[in-house]
Amino acid sequence: MESAVDFRKRLIRQAGLAPSIVDAAWPEWWSEQADTSDSAKTELRFSIARKLGLDPRTLLDDQAPRWIWEDAARFKSFRGDVQGHQPAISSFGMALGRILLGATEHADVELPGQMDAAQLRTLMLQNRRIVGLLELIQLAWGLGIPVIHLRAYPLSAKLMSAMSICLNSRFVIFLAKDSQYPAPSAFHLAHELGHIFLRHLAPGQSIVDLGGLGDPDDDADDEEQQADAFAMELLTGDPRLRLHVEGEGRSARQLAEQARLIQREHRIEAGIVALSYGFQTKNWPTAIASLAQIYEHPFPVWKAVNRIAERNIQWSELDDESESYLRAVMGGNNG
Repeated sequence: MESAVDFRKRLIRQAGLAPSIVDAAWPEWWSEQADTSDSAKTELRFSIARKLGLDPRTLLDDQAPRWIWEDAARFKSFRGDVQGHQPAISSFGMALGRILLGATEHADVELPGQMDAAQLRTLMLQNRRIVGLLELIQLAWGLGIPVIHLRAYPLSAKLMSAMSICLNSRFVIFLAKDSQYPAPSAFHLAHELGHIFLRHLAPGQSIVDLGGLGDPDDDADDEEQQADAFAMELLTGDPRLRLHVEGEGRSARQLAEQARLIQREHRIEAGIVALSYGFQTKNWPTAIASLAQIYEHPFPVWKAVNRIAERNIQWSELDDESESYLRAVMGGNNG
């Protein structure tokens, strides 16, 4: 059986995996001495396969690694290598979702079958001032839907913005698009909640959203349009919020001032107002620049998302290997 060094090279070369995700999945118990034992080498391959969603039988010899959940995902706005990238992302997400759900308490409440975005917003605003990123994360965890922000990815090219998964009638959401401000992440999360509440996912399926804010959406299918409308209605109260725009060349500072005014008067988070302006006018440079005026300081949103996740994950339910891997994928200790 090949050495661990050669095995690692094969995973990167033949499976197309990013070195960082291979390192994250590599068990801490591995040592140079273990490399002299065929049984340890076999255990290594099963450990890697379980974490990344690979067929372990294809790792025991020199054949090309094969993904278990090759066809589980539906990809939105995908422009990459279909045969090379899609199976890796799909299987990685399903395998990680299984680990995460194993450490997430099953909520006693079920997803409301007939509750639309407007009703959900009304319910949330009963004890919240606005519906923003923090409120959406609290909602998701309260419904037993874990939300984490990925810091390690299956491929060297980080292709996706977010991913929602259904496993045994339970759901997981992965955020992947970096942001220094909460509003873009709030929209991505609301969009994934839209897929879940609109029943776009059957057990054993996932949806991978690859487009970013401001990307052309000419090829958006019905599910994407529905999830976008759900997100906007949940965040603003209107599936297609229209802002009254006066004059040309409004500055980011002016937009920020108006967005804060709308937040006070209409309980729509100011950053979401700025994004709505971007969606409506396609003037994304001004919309994004206004976020620096709306929020006091930029900060890595992924850290805030994963701090909440760390408090909600039941780490004691995971074995040492799974815990180490999940922490690595979440960026390690966030304090």
